[in-house]
Amino acid sequence: IVRFTYNSSTLTSPVTIRDNIAASSVHNGCRLIISPDLKLFISTGDAANQPLAQNTSSPNGKILRLNLDGSIPSDNPVAGNPYWSLGHRNPQGLVLANNILYSSEHGPSSDDEINIIEKGRNYGWPDVAGLCNTGSEQTFCTANNVKEPIKTWTPTTATCGLDYYNNDLIPQWKNSLLLVALKDARLYQMKLNSSFNTITETNEY
Repeated sequence: IVRFTYNSSTLTSPVTIRDNIAASSVHNGCRLIISPDLKLFISTGDAANQPLAQNTSSPNGKILRLNLDGSIPSDNPVAGNPYWSLGHRNPQGLVLANNILYSSEHGPSSDDEINIIEKGRNYGWPDVAGLCNTGSEQTFCTANNVKEPIKTWTPTTATCGLDYYNNDLIPQWKNSLLLVALKDARLYQMKLNSSFNTITETNEY
């Protein structure tokens, strides 16, 4: 993760603020957002090495949270550790809205996900894909305080960029997550409830 200075026409003065994140030909994740309290959230994939997602010593398969200078906030789940949540396969969308951090994540051959990201929570991968709906998944979810997604897709739609819409120009889209997919040239509009934690309606375009 590299920070640059922009001087109206050129990027200069690169500063590496986080290094040694494993990469692969797939599952690299890496969406960046800055929160109003000036924390940097970074999504990372498991780099095709599934056990990394549950390994708290690895930055992979995580949502990371840093200060803008690359230091680790004192209120992260584990002191001195950049992770904010773990157990992710390949999250490629992040958006912060209504004081909630939402992510979109690629599943394997099933169970693409929309997640609400919470401090210190486990999202299950590779032991859980999608909901905690098989015997072994339920056992893991109970033991590891797994947070289930608020939406899944099977077959997969290849979830990618994610945003939040709450404007008047398209009134029927107000209070919706908008997701672009890498399959079928598709845009998904997902209406949220008044508590912003449940998807009540999904439309495809």
